[in-house]
Amino acid sequence: MLVDSHTHLLMLDVSPEEAVREAAEAGVGAVVNVGTGVEDSREGARLASRMPNVYSAVGIHPHNAGEHSTAALEALAGLAAEPGVVALGEVGLDYYRARWPREAQRALFEEVVSLANDLRMPLVIHSRRAFDDTMDVLKGARGPVVLHCFEGGEREIREASERGYYLGLAGNVTYRGSETARFVHLIDPERLLVETDAPYLSPQPVRGRPNVPKNVVHTARFVAQRLGVGGEELATRTARNARDVFRLPLEL
Repeated sequence: MLVDSHTHLLMLDVSPEEAVREAAEAGVGAVVNVGTGVEDSREGARLASRMPNVYSAVGIHPHNAGEHSTAALEALAGLAAEPGVVALGEVGLDYYRARWPREAQRALFEEVVSLANDLRMPLVIHSRRAFDDTMDVLKGARGPVVLHCFEGGEREIREASERGYYLGLAGNVTYRGSETARFVHLIDPERLLVETDAPYLSPQPVRGRPNVPKNVVHTARFVAQRLGVGGEELATRTARNARDVFRLPLEL
């Protein structure tokens, strides 16, 4: 079994039902749908409540930092109690697109970290060209942390690993020149996850097409080859890690 630990079912060109069915046929036994704002987090929670093997995280992406308000945080807290909601996120810092000032992104990030501490929930983190500031904010996190779509080299992997963070590898690790691919062997096997971030970041064999959850098999195959382990071993290991961090009711 594989777990797609980060996908956006509501952004796909196909229905969530079709995407999950195709993923299951490819050997993906569970998916974690991730919210980027209050409204799609609310719809994601509904998906998790009615679809088997679909779980959700609820959060506000740094691109949507303008949603930050007391009401929005209260809404996330309420959604976090819904069946099938397993984490808060994605939230974090994006200095690449920089659609909101850094101060606004950080204020939102810090409040969601505090909320996760209060609710004792894992955090799903978006960090792009902002590693040092991301790690600074995360000093305040008391629970599990997933660095989604991880992009970093030796220094970043070592620092994240020292803190016990989970690293989610998406299709970009399969691209030529990936710094993460060079040092993937440094990632703690007990903290390794695979994901799609669909509809974005299609792995190399299907690059140029919209991504879907079933394509996590390509990323998993690539990572297994880089690590010199069998595909089944990698699948089991990463599924177990996803089960542990998100407390998924999976039998492995």
